[in-house]
Amino acid sequence: MKKYFHIPVLGILLGIAISYFLIYSEQQENIIYLLKDAVLASGLGMLITLIISKTILILNRFLPYQNQTGNRLFAGFITHFTVAFSLTLIVFYFYQLFFFDVTNFYGEFDAVILKLGIILLILTIIFEVIYFALYSYYSYSKFQIETVKQERKQIELQLKALKSQLSSHFLFNSLNTISSLIYKDENKAETFVRRLAKMYDFTLKSYHQKLITLQEEVDFVNAYIFLLQTRFQDKFTCSISIDDDLLTSKIPPLTLQMLVENAVKHNQLSVDKPLNINIKSTEKEIIIENNITETPKNITSFNIGLKNINTRYLLLINKAISVIRGENFTVKIPLIK
Repeated sequence: MKKYFHIPVLGILLGIAISYFLIYSEQQENIIYLLKDAVLASGLGMLITLIISKTILILNRFLPYQNQTGNRLFAGFITHFTVAFSLTLIVFYFYQLFFFDVTNFYGEFDAVILKLGIILLILTIIFEVIYFALYSYYSYSKFQIETVKQERKQIELQLKALKSQLSSHFLFNSLNTISSLIYKDENKAETFVRRLAKMYDFTLKSYHQKLITLQEEVDFVNAYIFLLQTRFQDKFTCSISIDDDLLTSKIPPLTLQMLVENAVKHNQLSVDKPLNINIKSTEKEIIIENNITETPKNITSFNIGLKNINTRYLLLINKAISVIRGENFTVKIPLIK
């Protein structure tokens, strides 16, 4: 509302100032003509500013500052000067024709027209420079705000992933596994505890990072896979086959782990129907594929893990993950170079 209020006010002030300079600096008129001319000049100023405000929207659409700065400045200068000069000259011509019966307009007012052109030229340059400066500041501020929002959203998503790792259910199952291993295989119990500690250490250190290397994520997932294989034994297998050249690529932390966890959560594991997960790579993406067994009872899927990963990718690189459900369940995640 304020923007639309400022436009006519600015036009009124501009019209009165220019008309006073052009007419009354040259000659003294009585008060009746002064009021009449002020009203006419105000209307002209409002008309010019309204038209210019519309042309700004059109120019910004077809010649955006972001990638055509020079062309946008030049087009804006030419367009706005032409609009202002043409309308002012036309109104001034009919003003002199109707009220003063001028017969040789261009001959009598050539000096005034020259002044008009110079004034509008200077004002147009000043306007374009100020508008560009304000537009740049606004765009920069908006970009900074969006960046902060995205960073905050990214941290919130990674905190959700962290919470799933630190869930009481996962910790309870892990402690039960350790308790049973202590009496069966002390060495394996010790290894289990070390892998569990490594996993929690990684989780706590990486949740605030936007990206980690694929090598770091794979090391973390291997520790998580060891815990699952120790717990489920022959009911679960997971193979990782990733090209060594891709291990320096980037990936959001906890991505692969969440997908492995998602597969375990939404499938029943048994010796007759084990869960088999295969993690492999192409040049541009990582593919996580698992067979589909029976759905566990009392499990309702809201795809929260997948939504978490997908939203993070959209925030980071504006690319979505690919989910394919057929004979197998397949998720393709882009690699970030």
